[in-house]
Amino acid sequence: MARDEAHPDAAQAAVQSLVAAKLRFLVPMTIIFMVGYIGLTVISGFAKGLMSVKVVGSLNLGFTLIAFNYVLSWVLALVYERIANKIFDPLASRAAAASRRSAA
Repeated sequence: MARDEAHPDAAQAAVQSLVAAKLRFLVPMTIIFMVGYIGLTVISGFAKGLMSVKVVGSLNLGFTLIAFNYVLSWVLALVYERIANKIFDPLASRAAAASRRSAA
């Protein structure tokens, strides 16, 4: 009986480690994105003079920050993809295997 109870516990522990790993990476990445996105929105709404400052030629700070926001989004997506392949996928495979063992 004790052996049957160990399998669900192992599956639950594997899923909990996957969720903990995802939270460890996704919460900071989400905060970085939201600060950039909301910060750009707030600055564009309340500091229009600042956003119209010319950076190079006719390129102003507003367009530069918008471009930076796109770059930030792509960089975060690429970082997530690497982390998912290296960390999340093996943990998910272990969780799925533990779940299959507990169901059997």
